[in-house]
Amino acid sequence: MAWASGHCLWNPSRAASHFVLKNSSRHLKASVHRLLMRQLIFSFLLICGSACFAQVPLATNNSSLPDNSNNACMQNAHRLLDEAFVLMQRNYYRKEYINWDTLRAAAKQKLQSRSFCNDAYETINWCFEQMREKHSFIMPTIKAAEYNNDLVQLSESVPMSKLVGAIKGEWLGDSIAYISIPWVSTTDEAICTKIADSIQQLIRHLDSRVISKWIIDLRNNSGGNCWPMIAGAGPLIGEGVCGYFVRNHERVAISYKNGASYQGKVLRCKTSGTPYQLKAATINIVILTNNGTSSSGEIVALAFKGKENVQFAGEATAGYTTANATYNLSDKSMLVLTVCQEADRTGKIYSGRLIPDLPVAFEPGKGDIIKEKAIRWLSQR
Repeated sequence: MAWASGHCLWNPSRAASHFVLKNSSRHLKASVHRLLMRQLIFSFLLICGSACFAQVPLATNNSSLPDNSNNACMQNAHRLLDEAFVLMQRNYYRKEYINWDTLRAAAKQKLQSRSFCNDAYETINWCFEQMREKHSFIMPTIKAAEYNNDLVQLSESVPMSKLVGAIKGEWLGDSIAYISIPWVSTTDEAICTKIADSIQQLIRHLDSRVISKWIIDLRNNSGGNCWPMIAGAGPLIGEGVCGYFVRNHERVAISYKNGASYQGKVLRCKTSGTPYQLKAATINIVILTNNGTSSSGEIVALAFKGKENVQFAGEATAGYTTANATYNLSDKSMLVLTVCQEADRTGKIYSGRLIPDLPVAFEPGKGDIIKEKAIRWLSQR
């Protein structure tokens, strides 16, 4: 599967970096570029606060960072930096726009002046800053173990409150139902299935009144693993393709089918029981967003873009509408790297924030005026 670069999301208020190439003549030659791209194997697993993650193990010599002597620490730190650069140069979605030789030299010089094992993490994140890349980062060893629910690395199980946000639902009168879709910070298959089950069970319960008007709250959904979110919200998203991962002119479909979420033809998360189907033939939906709707939360929002009878209300999202892959490094940390863009079900690519159809700014002390706006719009339908 071939992949190429897309539009980079960086802060335009910052000065241009000398690590970012401005001249398109310095890009890879097209033929070589296509050949290299065809060698990439790409699979996604979405992560919290970051977007779509594909987990790819890195072949290593099995050495990590147990030796706390300064010399050994720095050797390992430089090794991690080298591992990161190999992956960044190979897979970053705007790789041809980066002056890699200059950036690598600066990063090595920066790391050389440090004295702690985990300074490699800070240096790698510094590289992303120079690249004007706001969505990529490195996840330290313990955090990566929590995300993967790696009980071998952890002394105890991670509390559910650290792995998933609250799932809430209620009736608003006789004809409107409200449900919140939470962030998900785990790839554990059993936990993801339970999350998807819980969302569908709540939809089933709310739909016992044959609801035709829905409010789906994605405010402060900071992202994570989108697959249980999509599998859970599937009855509202609808069967079939609901978005795409896009790199150059190639697309991989994001879809919901029969209780399961898919990336291309690969099943990513599936409910354990019989998938629920809404009773009403036609429904109206309002999606609530704010600046806390980020990354995978934005992917779920995009799953409703282009769908009939859907409006977005509230504030613009955070603007992390790119997808990340994760790569295991030799110390069991994870490099979280942006590898592609995202599009809605119609194929429209989004770069930056998702702007609501019904803009409403949150005002302290005035109640939930965003939800009230959604109720008013639905009441007119």
